[in-house]
Amino acid sequence: MSFIPILQYLGGLAAFGFMYWIMDGVITAISGVGFHQTGDVYTLYNYFWSAIIVVYLIFGGYWVVRTYNEQEYMVR
Repeated sequence: MSFIPILQYLGGLAAFGFMYWIMDGVITAISGVGFHQTGDVYTLYNYFWSAIIVVYLIFGGYWVVRTYNEQEYMVR
């Protein structure tokens, strides 16, 4: 049984973590300058970001399970 699909799934989570780390630094720098407005658009983008992560967690987990149900991973 191969662990490559699990590594791909965890790699996707690492990519999301890296993007969050970068975006958090940018938002902190912009808010430090005072050139920001936290309002409806900011909240909407936070909701979008959270929804993307939740969709990845649900459907990515489903993809990993389906990958292990394929013929090449069946025990003979």
